[in-house]
Amino acid sequence: MTSWRHTRPYVVPNLEVLLGKHPNYQLTLVGHSLGGAVAALASLDFHFRGWNPQITTFGEPRIGNHALMQYIDNIFMAKSQTNFSGMYRRVTHADDPVPLLPISEWGYRMHAGEIYISKPDLAPSVKDLHFCEGDEDPQCIASGEAPPTETTFKNVNQDLDLKHYEDRWNNKQGFLTVPARFRFWHLFFAHRDYFWRLGLCIPDEYSKDW
Repeated sequence: MTSWRHTRPYVVPNLEVLLGKHPNYQLTLVGHSLGGAVAALASLDFHFRGWNPQITTFGEPRIGNHALMQYIDNIFMAKSQTNFSGMYRRVTHADDPVPLLPISEWGYRMHAGEIYISKPDLAPSVKDLHFCEGDEDPQCIASGEAPPTETTFKNVNQDLDLKHYEDRWNNKQGFLTVPARFRFWHLFFAHRDYFWRLGLCIPDEYSKDW
């Protein structure tokens, strides 16, 4: 929200001028990662200005609770939330942790319009793209949520199989079963590997190999 509030005074006046000159142009918002979150917030602002935006985001994080997600769905999605309306495309990629953050335990949720790239490596083909149903289709990026039985405990007196968790981290098989939302090393890989490898906002001297 802070990013959009800081950006809005510069974006809106210029768009007003441009849309005044080209009223028949389609206003399209595109954003990756935090830019996707900003695009989501901007889309609501633009919608109520009557600008009818079309939105495409890549690796968009969660931006609000269930009520806000339903609000976005009601504006941009088909009423059934199973037929893709085309006004909001939320593209996600296998193993990308960012669409699963902030975590659901804090009340954050995803909205509908998801297109899921199931192939982990570049480059995906058309058959690797999947239209997802509803807000959190378990066949799409939501499959990366940690199973509740492995991440929460009823009380502090519950017996814990600590050996089980130690084994998960100390052998290759367990390492690969770490839930996607906790695979932070994929910020450098899956989070950037959409239809091509997207750049990072880092100093040039560190970006030669990325």
